[in-house]
Parts: sequence; C-alpha cells; structure tokens
Amino acid sequence: MRKVLLIILILLLPVLGYAAFGYNQTLRQDIVILGGGFDGCAAARSAAAAAPDKRILLVVNEPVESLGSIGTVGGQNFTDIRLWQGKLVTLGSFGRWYSKAGQFYNTQHMSRIIQEDLARFPNLTILYGYDLSDIKVKEAIINEITLRQIDRNAQGTVVWGDKTKRVAGKVFIDASVDGRLTRLSGNALSTGRSDWPEQYLPEDERRIMARQQAATLMFQVSGVKTPTKPARIQDWEFVQDKQGSWGLAGGKEAFMSNPTVVAFNEQYGPRGFALKPINAATNGKDSDVWWVNCLLVFNVDARAHARDKETKHYPADALAKHINTDDAWIEARNFLKEPDFLQALRQFKVQDPATGEWYGFGDAELVLDKDKQPVVGPVLYIRESVHSPLSDKTSSGAENSNFAITTQEAQRAGAKEAGADQSNYQHRIGLGYYMMDINAFIAEDLKAAGTYDWPVTKHLRPDWLAAGGEPTNPVYLPLEALYPNKTKNLLMPGYAAGISSFAWAELRVLPNLAVLGDAAGVAAVRSLAVEKYPKEFNQEDIRWIQKKLQQFGTKLDK
Repeated sequence: MRKVLLIILILLLPVLGYAAFGYNQTLRQDIVILGGGFDGCAAARSAAAAAPDKRILLVVNEPVESLGSIGTVGGQNFTDIRLWQGKLVTLGSFGRWYSKAGQFYNTQHMSRIIQEDLARFPNLTILYGYDLSDIKVKEAIINEITLRQIDRNAQGTVVWGDKTKRVAGKVFIDASVDGRLTRLSGNALSTGRSDWPEQYLPEDERRIMARQQAATLMFQVSGVKTPTKPARIQDWEFVQDKQGSWGLAGGKEAFMSNPTVVAFNEQYGPRGFALKPINAATNGKDSDVWWVNCLLVFNVDARAHARDKETKHYPADALAKHINTDDAWIEARNFLKEPDFLQALRQFKVQDPATGEWYGFGDAELVLDKDKQPVVGPVLYIRESVHSPLSDKTSSGAENSNFAITTQEAQRAGAKEAGADQSNYQHRIGLGYYMMDINAFIAEDLKAAGTYDWPVTKHLRPDWLAAGGEPTNPVYLPLEALYPNKTKNLLMPGYAAGISSFAWAELRVLPNLAVLGDAAGVAAVRSLAVEKYPKEFNQEDIRWIQKKLQQFGTKLDK
C-alpha cells in the first residue's frame, strides 16, 4: 500500500508543483483599487491610513506613470469647486491636495502632491499602466482579476502589452472612468442618460442604450492675454488663486453670435466636434502655457476601447455611430491641426471698454511637441460613462426611483434637515456640491429653438428649470451610492457609482469623486475588520465609517 501511495505522490508532484507555482504567481492583496484618478487615489490613501496592517494595491489603468488621471495628466487643471456659504465642503483627501496645489495648478505638481501623500504608507503598492483583462467571479464574489500591461502606440491607440499579473483580493474598488470592473463582474448598469424621461431623449436613444455626455481632449496653448489683476469683463472672468496661477472662464457671447465660431460649429458639429465657451488655466504660476477646455467630442462611448474589439469585453449594445476612446483621442488631436480650429479659437476674446485692451485667445498658438504634434492630455476628459441602478432593471424615466442618489435629491438638497436628500442623512459619507453641469450629448444640443445657447441644461431639461434650476445646497452622499446591484465585495466611488445621470452632472467633478473615494477606502477597511460584505453593514458599522472619515477631514454635516 505504501508503495502505491509513493508512486501516486511521484506522479502528482509535477501537478502539485505547477499548482504551487501558480499560487505563488498570484499577487495576494486585501484591497484592490482600479483607477488612478482623484477617487482611486483617495480610496487608496484612506484605506492605507485606516488599516496599516492590510495590503492595498492601487492600479493605474491608463498608459501613464502618474497619479491623478484626468485631473493631472489629462490636463483638467481648472478645479471645479463651488463654495457653499463661503466654504469648501469637499474636504478629506481633496481638501489636503487642494490646499497645496490651488485651484489652477501645474499638472505635474498636483501629481507629485498626490504621490507624496500616498508614499507615506508602506502598505500601499501602486501599479502603473495595467488594465483589467479578465476576472473570476463566483456567487457574486470577485475572487481574482487578471491585469495586463497597456501602452499607447505610435499611431495613438492604447494596446495590450505582453506582461500580465494575477491579483487575488478580498475587497475590490472600482474607481475607473469606464466602470470596467463593475461591468465585467456582471452588474447591471445604466449607460449615459438612459434613465432620463423618455420625452427628453432623441428617438434613437429611447431604448436601453443612450449617449453619454460629450468628451473633451484637453490641449495646451500659449499667447493668452490676461489683465494685470483679476477682473470681470463682460461675460469673461479672469481669476488668480492663492498660489498666483491664472484661470479664466468665458466666451458665451462668442459661442452664441461670433460668425466665425457659429460657422465653425455648423460645419464641424455634424462631424462630431464643436467649440463651447472656454475654461482654461495656466500650467502653474508664472507659466505662459495654458490647458484649455473647449473642444467637445461627440458620440464617444467611454466603455469602448480598441484593444477590446472583437472580444466579449467590447460593449455589444454600443450605438451604431459611436466612436471608441482611442479613435476619439486620435481624431481629436488631428482635428486641432485644422486651420479652421485655431482661427475659431482666436475669436474667444474680449475688449475692456475702459481701456480698449483685448484679452483672451486672440493671439493664441498651439503648443507643439518635438514631433510637431499638439500637446494634449494622454487621456481623454470623459464626462460620463455608466451608472449603477439599485436593481438590475434599467429603463428610461427611472432617474428618481432606481438610484442611491436621485436627480431630485441632488437638485433639491436641503440646507440642513429639510430637503429631498434627508433620507440619505443617517448613512451619509460626505457632501457633494457643484452645478448640474451638462456639456451636451449631441451637436444639436448646443441650440435652443435653432439658435446657439449656453448653458444647455435649461433647454435640454425644461422640467429641471421649472423645478428651480441649479441646486443651492450640497447633497448628502449615502454609503449606498458605492454599492453595485449584484457583486458583494465591490465598492464604486468612480463613474459607475449609484447616481442618476442628471445627478451625475453635478457630482461628476473631481472634488466630489474624491469624497466618494475616501468613503470607499474606509468602507473597504471596515468590511475586512468585521468580516462582512459592505451591503451587510449595520448602523454601528456606518457610524464607525463616519467617525473614521471625520478623523481624515471629511465634512459630513451642512
């Protein structure tokens, strides 16, 4: 009998050895975060600080070696904040970074600020330039993911590399822009504005699938002229932050009535590009280089990537005329070189009636790299992708019934106790505040009754305007906004959060997402500590999360 057992053992050794090899090649972590934006970095920082004995992995799922995503390498350095009663309410991680960087900042400087903040925690590992390529889910629990290296090739397409890493985790956090981890783990999602009332949707969007807000490719220019000190001139605002960096916003009149700009949008809108009024900021104090936010890119499906084509990961329900993120980036960068583009951009200027001086983009020049290409963000500024409904049934008209944060809650949030968001109070994990800022879904959205008009929100959703328009108070963000409808060990502070499309128009800005990120990191730690899935939390667990968030600087109360 012993001889038989010995023979069996000898025969099994290669198999057992292979299994042990495979086990050892799997990176084992306690908390795994996908997405290196403000939300993902906040989640990583808060998790690492709350549980120094746990292993945290932050995966930057873009082909870059920097933290911050859209808010740094993406060029969106004009921080979208809105003060409430004269104070910033989006504190926590974002509050720390903002206090050091200012409202208008050098993108590399902000990335370093975040990097230095996270580097304090030896239990936190950062993996750059990998994305989710496969996933193992059993009984609604993510057991393991496969990450694969990505890079942008010479043509501008993000492609898969050869290196892969298998990662096992206990709690996963989706802080991605495209909701990839949430989508591939089998959760129901509402794409774009699918949840809007049907009467406000174009005919071709009155199904499960609808468009997402227009994307933008941030680009650099020089030669912008500002007054010697901050000023408001007609519809333009020229502002300096405490660090001395300049930001500007304006151009509504040029957008609506300048013949060159109007003709430009008439010609190129049907081709998928348009100019909107401008937000721009210098790339730090004393810099002549500005990052500019004005180019709208329509019909981008944020879920769709060239590297996923002809695989099960490519969205099967994408609209026929959609464009994937890679083609959008390439085409937008090439579009900047159109002579008509610079000519139209230079119309965004204003004359000071007191001095006769012209300010703005009248003499602007594109900043070019060594290959004579426009300097642009290596990642698209995606405004919207998917939203997680409470149930697995998605439909139009569900914006006030099927999301943890509804449109009405965001718009009609109260000053304190009273308000449409009061039901979120007991489970609140932070405050969110901004304007309900829609930047159009299709080129036709830029017009009201046939005439160019801005902002577009009021004519796209007249019911919103009739209900009072912009919110006047922050909204309580409930813990439930981080829950998917199916997967048990997943939290979502990123674009896939449980927020209706219209509420997302307010909460999509980076400071709000960082608040959600802080909460996701702390909630993940609590899940490990009490050995419960997040959806099983009781009020004691939620009070623990709230207390820890307050220790980290999060503002919970109005």
